[in-house]
Parts: sequence; C-alpha cells; structure tokens
Amino acid sequence: MHRRPRLSTLVATAVAAAGLAVSAAPASAAPFVATLEAPNHTPKAGGTDWRITVTVRSPSGRPRRATATYQFLYNGQVVATRYPNPGHRRSGKRPYAFRGRYRDTILWPKRAAGYTLTFRVVVAVRGQGRENLDWRVRVRR
Repeated sequence: MHRRPRLSTLVATAVAAAGLAVSAAPASAAPFVATLEAPNHTPKAGGTDWRITVTVRSPSGRPRRATATYQFLYNGQVVATRYPNPGHRRSGKRPYAFRGRYRDTILWPKRAAGYTLTFRVVVAVRGQGRENLDWRVRVRR
C-alpha cells in the first residue's frame, strides 16, 4: 500500500531543495561597478551646460582603467554615437580612456528639444566586459 507523504514533509523537502539550488549557484561578483551621475532628466537645449560624472571602480572600491563612448537612443534605436573629450567643445575621435572617474559637459542641440531620448554611456574595462549606463532625458527649450 502506498502512503501519501505528509504536508510538512513536502514543505521541508522543498525548502531543502531550494537551499541546495541557491547554494549550488556560483557566487560571482561583477568585475567592476560603473555609475553615471547627472544633474537632472530635463537638460536644456542650446548652449546650457549639462555636467555629468562617470565613475568606474572594482567591487572593493579601487579605481579601474576603462574607456567610455556616448550613444543617444530614440525609441530604443541608437541615432548617434559620440566620443567624450572632456575639456574641449568638440567630440573626440575614439573612445575616451580614463582611470576611476571623469567629468564632462554635454551640450544638447536645439533640434533635440521636445524629444524623449536615452543618453547612454558605454563603459568598457579591458578583459572584463562592458556596461551600458542609461539616463532617460526629455530635452527642453
């Protein structure tokens, strides 16, 4: 004759199996932590400075060497790619290399006014991958 297991036995077995499944998963930390700081989500078009700060550190807090590229997305599609060039008004010609942190000023063109865009900083650390830092903006006049 077959006996049905008690409910408490089933619950205990399920909890034990869940514990095994969680502990069997590798506990891998991300190789780096990247952040983007910006003053707001409504930059003003036409010459007003919008200052950003990009930071890349190891999980323990040490500065990492990285490169950065800007992408501008409209409805999820990349419509423009630019290269940071802090301290200069013109865009650079290749991804900007930095260590730990850099600050830059974004000048939004007047033709961007009224659109909701995603400003993306693509941060890449050699041998450890890349991360997209997205910041939604609605450019105002």
